Amino acid sequence: MRSERGLDRFVTFLDAVVAIAITLLVLPLTEVLQGVEPGQSLGSVLSDEGGQFFAFFLSFAVIARFWLVHHRVVEAVGAYDVPFLLLNLLWILTIVLLPFATQVVGSFPPEPLAVLIYIGTITVSSASLTAITFHIWRKPALHRDADESTPPTPWAALATTGILVAALLIGTLSRRINYGAMLLLLLSGPVESWLRRRERAR
Repeated sequence: MRSERGLDRFVTFLDAVVAIAITLLVLPLTEVLQGVEPGQSLGSVLSDEGGQFFAFFLSFAVIARFWLVHHRVVEAVGAYDVPFLLLNLLWILTIVLLPFATQVVGSFPPEPLAVLIYIGTITVSSASLTAITFHIWRKPALHRDADESTPPTPWAALATTGILVAALLIGTLSRRINYGAMLLLLLSGPVESWLRRRERAR
């Protein structure tokens, strides 16, 4: 097991990368204004580039949610090992790729490959978080000593990943639904709440 100082440095590094990635999301929006033709109204520009703005807000919400989940999970960690480092690096790779996937959404029609890149990146990110949660849950040596730092169980994270896998399949196989399959994520909150209530009732 490594030192707590090393853990703090690693988590700080992850947080910094997330902050950079979420900031990069806005760059395509600034480029929208650079290509405005003389006499074109702001309203028409915003309307024509609606896909870019939709992709920005959706990706911002996704990264913010993933960071909150990661923050809650890592709060229960007091030590780390090599698998913990590797799983977190895989997760941060998906966060770094998300601005590119977001640009794909804004630049190309909702063809299957574009949907696969975007929802697939989010799905792999969720799967990485699930793997991190499982690893911490099954390794007591990584837990903090304090009772209030008990790691969350992995079932809620697994349910969210399962919902995203379903969204990935539906979105890539159905041209009509495409990114609309992401609406399945609305089920993740109720499902996670139900799983937590069920666990507390045991």
